[in-house]
Amino acid sequence: MGDYLKINYLRNCLKQSLDFDTKRFVLVKLGELYEGKKMFLEAGKMMMNVAPINTTFQAKTNDFLKSAELFIKAGNFDEADIAFEKALGCCNDREKEIVKAKRMEYYRNQAKIYFDNDKRQSAVLAFEKLLALSPPENERKEVQEKLLGLYERLGKIRDFYNLKRVM
Repeated sequence: MGDYLKINYLRNCLKQSLDFDTKRFVLVKLGELYEGKKMFLEAGKMMMNVAPINTTFQAKTNDFLKSAELFIKAGNFDEADIAFEKALGCCNDREKEIVKAKRMEYYRNQAKIYFDNDKRQSAVLAFEKLLALSPPENERKEVQEKLLGLYERLGKIRDFYNLKRVM
């Protein structure tokens, strides 16, 4: 069976009344299939639906983090922020620092991917989001320098001079 047939079959399974374990399995499989097909937005939605089904807070946190990572890959930063906030709500103080570090890492990686693939506008959005998370000072300078170059290449003169003044 091909991947699209599997997706169709699993989506039809979700329309049936399923117990929690089976529903979780179907949602996770759907998320994996969507991720394999680079349909990150759909995969993120599936993982977001898996998280409330879990019984442990650790599993919920992991599913929300996976969902956030997929939303970031899809470029949907608003949904990613919602997933991160839900993940922060499910963990204790020690785990919150880990979640915040992962948040920075996910945005940093996606911004680098956009920058390397010359997707300038998407890179600008990712770098601005990264700056809003207040990274360490040395990383902050590096991000600001990359943003200056991107602003200049995109013709965003006002943003270029505003950032240059801040630096």
